[in-house]
Amino acid sequence: MAKRGLRPGAVRLHFRTASRRYKNGMDPKEKLSRDDFPDELREQFAVVERRLWKVETTMAVCLAAAGLFGSYLVLFFSDRLWDSPGWLRVGLMVSGIATTIGAIFWWTSRWVFHRRDTRALARLVQRRYRRLGDRLLGIVELADEEKRPAVFSPTLYRAAIGQVAGEALRLDFKQTVSPRPAKRRAIIAFALILIAVGGWAILPEAGLNSLHRWGLPGADITRHTLIRLTGFPTERVVAKGEPFEVGGSVKYRSFWEPTTGEAQFRNNQPLSADIANGRVNFSVPGQVEDGDLTVSVGDAEHAVAIRPVQRPAMRELHARIALPEYLNYPVQNEIVQAGYLPVLRGSTVQFQGRVSRNLNEAQVAIDEVGTPMQVRNESFSSPEHKVADTAHFAFTWRDEHDLAGAAAWQLNIEPTEDAAPRPDLGALGRNLAILETEVLELKASVLDDFGIKESGLEWRALGQAEEQKPKVVAALTKEAAGSQETEMEADFHFSPAVLGIERDTTVELAVWATDHMPGREPARTQPIHLHILGKEDHAEMVRKKLEEVLQNLEEVSRTEENIAEDTRELAQADDDDLAKRKTNEKIKETAADQRDNAEELKDLAREGAKALMEAMRNPAFDEQTLRDWAQNLKLMNELADQQMKQAQSKLGQAARESQPQEKKENLADALEEEEEALDELADLQEKVNKDLDNLQALTLAQRLRKLSKEELALRKKIKDIIQETIGLMPEDLPERYTRANTRFTKSQGRTQEKAVELQGEISRFYERTGKGQYGEVSKEMETEKTGESLSEIETQIESNINMLAIRNLGNWAGKFEGWAEMLEPPKPEDDGGGQGGGQGGGEKKENNLMKLLFSMLRLRESELRHQQQTTLVEQQKGDAETYKKGVGRLSKMHADSMLELNRLQFENAEPAMLDPLQETFDAMEITDNFLEKPQTDAATTTSQANTIRHMSDVINLINEEIKRDQNQQGQSKAQQEMAFMMAMMAMKQQMGQGMQQGQTAGGSQAGGSTDRVAGGLTGDATGREDASRTISRGSGAVTKLPEEFRDALQGYFEAVEAIEGGEQP
Repeated sequence: MAKRGLRPGAVRLHFRTASRRYKNGMDPKEKLSRDDFPDELREQFAVVERRLWKVETTMAVCLAAAGLFGSYLVLFFSDRLWDSPGWLRVGLMVSGIATTIGAIFWWTSRWVFHRRDTRALARLVQRRYRRLGDRLLGIVELADEEKRPAVFSPTLYRAAIGQVAGEALRLDFKQTVSPRPAKRRAIIAFALILIAVGGWAILPEAGLNSLHRWGLPGADITRHTLIRLTGFPTERVVAKGEPFEVGGSVKYRSFWEPTTGEAQFRNNQPLSADIANGRVNFSVPGQVEDGDLTVSVGDAEHAVAIRPVQRPAMRELHARIALPEYLNYPVQNEIVQAGYLPVLRGSTVQFQGRVSRNLNEAQVAIDEVGTPMQVRNESFSSPEHKVADTAHFAFTWRDEHDLAGAAAWQLNIEPTEDAAPRPDLGALGRNLAILETEVLELKASVLDDFGIKESGLEWRALGQAEEQKPKVVAALTKEAAGSQETEMEADFHFSPAVLGIERDTTVELAVWATDHMPGREPARTQPIHLHILGKEDHAEMVRKKLEEVLQNLEEVSRTEENIAEDTRELAQADDDDLAKRKTNEKIKETAADQRDNAEELKDLAREGAKALMEAMRNPAFDEQTLRDWAQNLKLMNELADQQMKQAQSKLGQAARESQPQEKKENLADALEEEEEALDELADLQEKVNKDLDNLQALTLAQRLRKLSKEELALRKKIKDIIQETIGLMPEDLPERYTRANTRFTKSQGRTQEKAVELQGEISRFYERTGKGQYGEVSKEMETEKTGESLSEIETQIESNINMLAIRNLGNWAGKFEGWAEMLEPPKPEDDGGGQGGGQGGGEKKENNLMKLLFSMLRLRESELRHQQQTTLVEQQKGDAETYKKGVGRLSKMHADSMLELNRLQFENAEPAMLDPLQETFDAMEITDNFLEKPQTDAATTTSQANTIRHMSDVINLINEEIKRDQNQQGQSKAQQEMAFMMAMMAMKQQMGQGMQQGQTAGGSQAGGSTDRVAGGLTGDATGREDASRTISRGSGAVTKLPEEFRDALQGYFEAVEAIEGGEQP
């Protein structure tokens, strides 16, 4: 059986040879090997082997080269198209190296680990030469001991080898190995190498870059492009929604030079731009979302991360203002919220701001001159700027992304001036008048923009021969609590008596104030002309005020007549007319007119009460005159609250009624009340007119007496210098006496003018009243040629004929005094005077108590003023002369009050009042002793407070006495009068010891004027219903105390208790 791999012919040859050898006696186990092949055959096999080694080595080398250069070329060309990613580069390197390793492994497996033997070479020959190959393969196989057959003939084997070797020598064994596979691979490898070399030759930098990127795929090696893009940012922060530009340089690094470039933001439409001068710029529309802008020029790409953000905006701006040093202010910090900032001139300002993002730089342009600012994070700080003139500031900044603000922050600094202080006296009038013994209280307020230094009161007397400078004393100066006090309230008390200002003098007052600005003049209020009046002129002023009340009372009466006429027409209308809407509206209008007229009457009562309060301060008005006017004012109030109010109520009911008959009844009742009111008004007008005549008579007499005193005073002044001036001509008089003579002449001229004016008033008063004594005085004044005679005295004084002037002045002083006595109204009788005769003992007692009450109220007012003046005199201690004179005048006024109290003690007929009056007098003596020393400190004012407390005790005791009589007998007119007066006093207490400054144009707590604004009484301004009151009649019908006075009385008694405790009212 033939073995595998032997051809049939070979087998037959084998067995035939073996048999022959066996027959010849040969040993079949003889050792035979391939070394027994002939040298020529072995040479042939060596040729095949060498040829095969060359081919396969070439193939392995070419495969490795193809793998390496191929992967490199793939990356080279890939890099030309895009930035080959890392994974591709790794893959290409791995594939190239893997191909090389594979080629090496393939070659070593064939030539190192599995090298071909002769049999393998024989097979190669077999594929080329089939017949020879088979035999050649056969002998090769027989040479293999393991594969030869069991029966084997070495001889035969050698013969076969020889035969095959002979045939083999005739053939070319090199042909058995084909070089074509090697050639193909060589061509491929050569082509790849050629391409690589060509690329390197053309683009050496690109080739080297690709080699680096191929050899180090994990390294961060930038792809080399034929075009290089520079100057493009990797990230660009842009303003949100605003177009922006991205640009950079284009550098050509090869023959390829494209002329345009593209840029694409996210998936938007690509933008195209031309390349010029090696630069390309892209205008990109505004964006609102983050994204990448990819710039492409040729094979170069650059990704710019676009991040839209809002522009940096100003968050806050603070101004740090250092005010001028003289103000002594700490540094001010203000928030700038607008484009305008007022700053005090001379200040230093520095700005500190904060924006929405960290800053790179900031700048401020002051009037277009830029200056860099310090920046830290998101804040900036400007340099200091001295404020002298208007300046324009423009703040600009760039943030960490090089974004500027949307616009420069504009700010104008306007220098302001340190305004002068603004002292103010409120609604106080510019012409005031007070008695010479009173105290004017001025409530001043001062405002300043930065700080008040001090404020004070200055004055100067007007009408002097020489212009005087305003006087300022420390007692009337107040310093501010601190340097930064911008509001200040200051109360100043001006007392003519303390300051030595004579009556009939006009003083110009002004409140001044200063601030801390160096060299600034004090700021002043508008000057106030204060007329220092004697009691005679003050009495005339009060009379004129009361005369205005009468004139207005006549107007109220005429209005009431018109209202009554309208009511009468309505009451007489038929039912059809009353049912009309127009008639009902007429009724409502009439009711409103009635209400307004009642209010007007109450206002008149209030105005009269103010005038009466001022009259109480003037000793020229006796108690009976004050009582008469108190009754008049009380009647006004009662009339407004009773008849007029009842009429208004009935008219209102008539307007609400729907039935004509009921309307008529209410209208008739209203008409009845109105007619009664008219009767009362007529009686009241008659009484007021009579009282005004008496008052005018009183003032005329007092004014005549004042002229007498003025003549006597002038006479004394002339006598004091007569020894130095007698016999001299006016031009020879020394200068001081010339000035004195001029003053005397002007004084006499004023007296002459007053006398002529007074003569005319007396004449007109006689013509109006027909009273005989006034006619006599008028006739005598005309006979004496008053005006001419007084002018002659003026001439005598001017000519220095003073002996004659002294005699004539004495004569005329006596004439004026005599005429005053003729005109002075008779004193009322002690039994009630104007209250009527035939009074019972109870009413007489009440009248006496009322007189005492009026006197004690006036004394108490005087003592309050004296206490205040004592404090003012104490403040003048620094000026010895002023202090001495002030104490002297105060002591004299206090002595007058003691004399008045002594008179009251003498005239008092009530036993219950004896001890209280004596205790009051004793307290006043203690004060008098202090003033005589002189001593005006706290001990004196404490003594005065004790005196005031005793006076209040007397007033309370009088009140208790009258209340006791009221419980026993019912309320009399005197008791109602006391209630009304107490109500007025309560009103005065609530107004602050006199008229409020805002309610009068002519005075203070003690002053007077004829042009005051009305102020309301406390209590129920509209009164009570008709059921709650009755009207007091001459028959003495009992009536209740009007309720609108009860609250006022309570206020008054509380004020009395405060005084008893030693407090100032």
